[in-house]
Amino acid sequence: MPVKITLIIAFFFSFWSTQLIAQERDFSAFTEIETTELKALLSRIESEEKELLKTTVKNINKKLENGNLSQAEAQEQKLEAAEDSAKNIEEAQELVYNWASFQKRKYGQFDLEQFDEYESYMSIINDLGLSPSELNFEFDLFSSKKSKEKSNKTPLKERDLPYSSRTFSDLFISISFNNALLDGGSIDDTPFKFGGSRSFEIGYEWSTRVFKESNFLRLNYGFSFQFNGLKPENNQIFVENGDQTELETFEFDLDKSKFRMDNLILPVHLQFGSSETTVLDNGNKRFTDHDFKVGLGGFVGFNLLNTQKLKFDDGRRDEKLKQRDDFNTNNLLYGLSAYVGWETFSIFAQYNLNPIFTDNVRDLNNFQIGVRLLMDRRHQYD
Repeated sequence: MPVKITLIIAFFFSFWSTQLIAQERDFSAFTEIETTELKALLSRIESEEKELLKTTVKNINKKLENGNLSQAEAQEQKLEAAEDSAKNIEEAQELVYNWASFQKRKYGQFDLEQFDEYESYMSIINDLGLSPSELNFEFDLFSSKKSKEKSNKTPLKERDLPYSSRTFSDLFISISFNNALLDGGSIDDTPFKFGGSRSFEIGYEWSTRVFKESNFLRLNYGFSFQFNGLKPENNQIFVENGDQTELETFEFDLDKSKFRMDNLILPVHLQFGSSETTVLDNGNKRFTDHDFKVGLGGFVGFNLLNTQKLKFDDGRRDEKLKQRDDFNTNNLLYGLSAYVGWETFSIFAQYNLNPIFTDNVRDLNNFQIGVRLLMDRRHQYD
């Protein structure tokens, strides 16, 4: 490892260690299993941030080698990255610890399930051999600072402006109720908890104006990572019986039974919407973003990973099992989706036309109903 990287990493460890010593945490209120789970999550936060810091330092070194940064500028950026990483660890760990303490004090137990989606996202990125910096976009959901570039160009007068950009792109997230329908059945007889089965999605999309002279119709397309959870009712779990995967009653009383499918989704929609048009002196048109909008379309995708999590008491101690397997699921996904929204907020529904499992006697099809939010306009294209 080059000396410059060693110095910055050493600085990071020194800074973080100081913060950790200054904030001793008391785990006496938690059970042994809860303490192990909480410490594991705190340790994962630290490990993930260290990896991101290493990637940041490597990128700074590349810019230095290519002559895009001076030695002083590179060193300054490394120090700032190390300070940010240390602060991220401190604040993220404190947030998780305080949330667990609150749940334990109020309900007598805690559940850190809401952090599973972040764990899944990082696992998928690592399995694909990528790092967040290698993607074509940045995640600023938890960033407290955003860089702003100052332009020295003289502002264009409105009459000199070109047409509105034909294409722009957005980061988006969605949260929804996730469930599945048996072939010939209805929502009333689904074997899964409706409120407890949820889905989280994060992705990136491009939106292109179809017609030059009108902004009424746009084509939206992109990709996303989707984490769909199903919680069976009546103390049941998924079990593989040859080529079929069926729900069976578990031998012990379950505190938790959750089946999660992690997918890569490629959605495409035709979006109809209203916007204002301004005709400039030079004849060019400027369009505002869609206010009210309706999207109709579908998706294709791939199943990347399946995980079943179980928590139960076997009569001797509390047990936690995490099973990762194929579970006879369909690798290729496809379906229909639609949404209705206003500005950056939408209500959407999605239905998988392909069944979850390949050879079950009765097909089981996944569906979602939830909300979607555009986070930030990143790029515009002519």
